[in-house]
Amino acid sequence: MFTFPEGFLWGAASSAYQVEGGNFNSDWWRWEQRPGRIRDRQSAHTAARHAETFESDFDLARKLGHTAHLFSIEWSRVQPEPERFDPDELTHYAAVADALARRGLEPVCVLNHVSLPDWFARRGGWQHREAPEIFGHFATRIAETLASNVTRWIPILEPEHLVNMAWIEGQWPPGGGPFWSAYTALHSLMKSHAAAYRAIHRIQPDAQVGLSVRARRCRPANVASEWDLRAANRENRRALELLAEAACGGRARFPFQSARDICDTADFIALSYYGAETVRWAPDRPLRFFRALTDEAGRPARAGTYRPDAEGFKEVLGRARVFGRPILIAGNGIDTEDDAPRCRFLLDHVAALGEAMREGADVRGYFHRSLLDGFEWTDGYSARYGLVHVDWETLGRTPNPSAYLYKDICESGAIRPGAVERFAPGWSWTGESV
Repeated sequence: MFTFPEGFLWGAASSAYQVEGGNFNSDWWRWEQRPGRIRDRQSAHTAARHAETFESDFDLARKLGHTAHLFSIEWSRVQPEPERFDPDELTHYAAVADALARRGLEPVCVLNHVSLPDWFARRGGWQHREAPEIFGHFATRIAETLASNVTRWIPILEPEHLVNMAWIEGQWPPGGGPFWSAYTALHSLMKSHAAAYRAIHRIQPDAQVGLSVRARRCRPANVASEWDLRAANRENRRALELLAEAACGGRARFPFQSARDICDTADFIALSYYGAETVRWAPDRPLRFFRALTDEAGRPARAGTYRPDAEGFKEVLGRARVFGRPILIAGNGIDTEDDAPRCRFLLDHVAALGEAMREGADVRGYFHRSLLDGFEWTDGYSARYGLVHVDWETLGRTPNPSAYLYKDICESGAIRPGAVERFAPGWSWTGESV
């Protein structure tokens, strides 16, 4: 099996809104109060209380062999009003970054992950004409506050996925919109990414600022259908290539052809990957790019759900080489109550990652999603992605077996037969999905 190089970053991710609790000034807090929007009828009122327990959570991450951690800033905490930054919250996030650095955990900071300050959302959010300027100002304040400890930044996590869930599927705020709204939001998000890129580099010239993409492997529902094949191929390209082409200086597609200020605003690619989707051609669904998602039996499937597909992970990494940028795996994980599938998922995807690197993919680090269980947007607490199990009654933390399997990988830089025998007996890498 592949041995990962010295200095390769091994860690996990945490999303502020999903684990902190108490973020009441955001659009998501307002959104989740409406009955029927969250599957288990819960809210992020408490979440995992990570805002209070981050020190001990990072102690646990270090004991589990991690060398890095990807964390996000909750914008609504830091800037609760248009003209006011909360000094206590800036101090809090400075302490978060410092706590990581003191433990030898390389911090990777995401400036925005999904949720927005309520005041910004009420102005139109990412569709407000001054959104890039507003976000650039926010990025400046955060960079000024954290630059002593943070050198790797991701301005906006998974903007294409955000547009898909919020404007096309309508599962996230603002809950959909006319067809053109998805394009205007995506254009604004990329201009905001570029504004943050420039703001961070003004403060920290040697910073590494990455573009976030959520890639996926889309397969045609009917392999004999030319239309299904076209729909699947278009989705594959849209997920990986649409934003990267614009930010990496290549041929920019609609809606970015004239946006020269977006060009060359990616020092690395922050690539997330969760698996495969099945796509069929749907001429009656223009608002969803003439495509519909199905399960393997042909039944309608919900957006944002994936089937594990490690071979697709390797394929995506091979395709990403064309952009000529280093890659960080910013999110890769599985929702499961039973930890055994997570162990196999982890082994499959680390093995696929190793093969992709052997074949030339320039990957510098891997962040499993996630360190802790958290509030999983429309799924509430009914979905579990954590290496560490959170008891929602006591908020106690218990590392899953997968956390110890991952510890062995982190510390050895390889998949060792003894760890496989202990945590996933009978597993072997076949190059196929779990």
